[in-house]
Amino acid sequence: MIGELIGIRPETREDFLGWTDALVEALPGDAGGDAARAPAASMYRAFAALLEERRRAPRDDLASALLAAEIDGVRLSERELLGFCFVLIVAGNDTTTNLVANGAVLLARHPDQRKLLAEDPARLPNAIEEMLRLESPAQALPRVLRRDVTLHGVRMPAGALVRLVWGAANRDPREFEEPERFDVARALRRHLGFGHGIHFCLGAHLARLEARIAFEELLARIPGYALEREPGWRRSIWARAHDAVPVVFDPA
Repeated sequence: MIGELIGIRPETREDFLGWTDALVEALPGDAGGDAARAPAASMYRAFAALLEERRRAPRDDLASALLAAEIDGVRLSERELLGFCFVLIVAGNDTTTNLVANGAVLLARHPDQRKLLAEDPARLPNAIEEMLRLESPAQALPRVLRRDVTLHGVRMPAGALVRLVWGAANRDPREFEEPERFDVARALRRHLGFGHGIHFCLGAHLARLEARIAFEELLARIPGYALEREPGWRRSIWARAHDAVPVVFDPA
């Protein structure tokens, strides 16, 4: 979906998915710290070519819209254009995929909750928020401190890299009663599955729509699916992602 919106050709979208997966699993220190550079460089080269195509022949897509965007007559620089495309494809490829996969696993493990949603799909929007809370696809993201800060007796200097762990906040018992319990009817006032403040997820509405449609179709067609095996977890410093979610079901 995000590839379609940006304007990536269908035959190259699998390449972008592979590069995104490589970025998700890149850990600090891997290959001398270069584990993320190769897939990122491949994406930047592909986006540079796409943007050049759209300069010659604009289309109805986000790449063309970014090229045409301006504030007070100032257009985005090449670096800004490539950065926008990079953020859109990484965020749009991986996080929504993991939301659907993580949610499918939760429903398989909680057949009573799945039955509620199959019988009353109107509950799905709230259920998706609960999936986002309990198994947030983005578990943590870094920020750089602009000034010295002391929290809980720990001093953190300006310029330090601080990792905000959304996954822990979403299971905070001070905010959520029985935080480890999956409850599609939970009355949620807020959660941090999409981040917070000016960095709140740009694609939140799209992710919610994609997930709702995915679960509507899944539960309408094969409500009795089961996990073929317990799915493993991909290694990542920020993503909550299964390596695969194999399922079995009765097509009848």
